[in-house]
Amino acid sequence: MANLYLTHQCNRGCPFCFARKVLAQRKNRDEILTVEDITRLLDHYHNNFQAIGLLGGEPFLYPHLAEVIQLLHERRILCKIFTSATNPLPKEVEALPATMDYVNFVVNVGERATYKEDQFRNLEHFFEKFHEVSALSFTIFDLNADPTFLFDMIDKYQLSRSIRTGIALPIYQGGNKYIMPDEYKKAGEYFIRCVDQAAARQISMNMDCGFQACMFNDEQRGHLLRQGTQMEFVCGAAIDIGPGLQAWNCFPLFQLGYVNAMDADNEEDLTRLLQEQVAKEIGGEYGVRPECKDCEFLACGLCQGGCRSFKSIK
Repeated sequence: MANLYLTHQCNRGCPFCFARKVLAQRKNRDEILTVEDITRLLDHYHNNFQAIGLLGGEPFLYPHLAEVIQLLHERRILCKIFTSATNPLPKEVEALPATMDYVNFVVNVGERATYKEDQFRNLEHFFEKFHEVSALSFTIFDLNADPTFLFDMIDKYQLSRSIRTGIALPIYQGGNKYIMPDEYKKAGEYFIRCVDQAAARQISMNMDCGFQACMFNDEQRGHLLRQGTQMEFVCGAAIDIGPGLQAWNCFPLFQLGYVNAMDADNEEDLTRLLQEQVAKEIGGEYGVRPECKDCEFLACGLCQGGCRSFKSIK
């Protein structure tokens, strides 16, 4: 899957945001990925994308969002929109059907106290309209946070009963909050507590970015499986393609360099070019801990030893 990075504009200000420093330092905040460039990209790749994510910044602040949704729909490409849903719905998006088989939303949420009044009203209105095609995303960066608000939100608005869960990761040259490697065991225990609370309410929490196999012992991994957790310790990062059709490996590694998406013939070729670019900067070996070199999970391909963003900050 590829992500289209539509705009630098965002007013949410999440402390763990991968793009936090990039957005703050961007000279041209009004720069966008144009519809013309998106069309050129899809033509060049012969519409071989099965799904495309739309992100930023905040997609609801992108002036041509409805046009891009329609473009992907016409080409039978599933559209996944990653949003905080704290901005007013664009009129053209508001006009879309409440249930669609060609669009779904992944909504990054926080506790009620993190929202201004108008932001939360916008979020509630969004859920009232699109709850049937919306799922929550939760990023772990505070190991004392109470996850109950997630489950309450799902029950109140009848959202998808599966939560996309990631670990906050560092970005090159800093600027965001993240979980330090020596806290990963503690983060694993926190995640298990969250999973157990979710399961008691018939909700699943599944792994996305940042998890390492060694965060859990054998008994804990077995427990997570029994609770229905989809475990993932191998990086499945989507390619990000932004203004000017610049492509990068993912946002935590954004500043290590880019390639032009039009220099590749397909997704596999583009992935190879990006991996080569990252390898020039931080090496091609996986595993960010010293003990990774002797790890059976890494050796058999069940774990990649954590996000290589930790290598970029050393």
